Amino acid sequence: MSIAEFIFPGYSPLVVGSIGDAVALSESTPESLSRQCDLVEIRLDIFHSEFLEKGNAIWRHLLPFPILFTARCHAEGSPFSLDLATRMSLLRAALPDACLVDIEVISIPSMAELISEITATGKSWIASYHDYEQLPSTDDLATRAKIAKEAGAAAFKAAAYLHSPDDSAALARFQMSDQGIPLSTMGMGKLAPVSRLLCAQSGSVLNYGFVGENATAPGQWSAKQLQECIRSLTPLP
Repeated sequence: MSIAEFIFPGYSPLVVGSIGDAVALSESTPESLSRQCDLVEIRLDIFHSEFLEKGNAIWRHLLPFPILFTARCHAEGSPFSLDLATRMSLLRAALPDACLVDIEVISIPSMAELISEITATGKSWIASYHDYEQLPSTDDLATRAKIAKEAGAAAFKAAAYLHSPDDSAALARFQMSDQGIPLSTMGMGKLAPVSRLLCAQSGSVLNYGFVGENATAPGQWSAKQLQECIRSLTPLP
C-alpha cells in the first residue's frame, strides 16, 4: 500500500492520537481513530519489543489511517534507553507505512542519513523538542525552530513543562510568532490541558492527546476530548 505525502492543511489545528499501550494499539481501527483524531502516533520506542517479535503487523491493521512514527530518545521522554542505531532502524522499518516521521532536533545531525532517505521517498518529517523541567526561553525555542527549518522539517514541535499561567501565555506567544515554519506547541504538567487548547487556538498545527487509557505525556487530554474541545474554539487572528 502506497502512503501519500502528508501536507499540512494551512495552519489548521490537527489532533494527533498518541498510542502508548499495547491494548489500545491492538484494539484501534481506522474507523475508531477517525472519531478521535486526524493522525495517530505510534511510539516505536515504547513498542520496540513487540516490533522485534511481530514486525509491522502490530500496526498494519490501522492503515490507511495516517500514521506518525516516533522513536523517542530517553533524554526527551522515552521510558527506554534505546541507542541511536536502534531508533534509526525502527524508523527506517516503519517508513513505508508512515505519513510523517518525528525526529528530535538534537538528533538531526546524527540522523542526517535517515532524513535524506525520508526526503527521497517524498515524505515529510517533523522536528521535535521536549523539556520536562521548564519552559525554555523564547530565544531558545526560536533557535531550535530555525535548526528544524534549515534541516527541511515540515514543522517544529515544542513540548515543555509549564509552572505558571505566565508560562502558558509565553508559549502561546511563541506559537503566534512567525518562525518561517509551521509550529506545534503544547504544555506538560498541571497546566497542560488549558495550554493545549490555548496553543491550538493560537495556531498549533499538531495537538497531541492519548488513545486508550494511558497518556504518553504529563497532563495530556484524551484525543477524543481534545478534538471535541478544539472544534469548539474560534481561531485567534
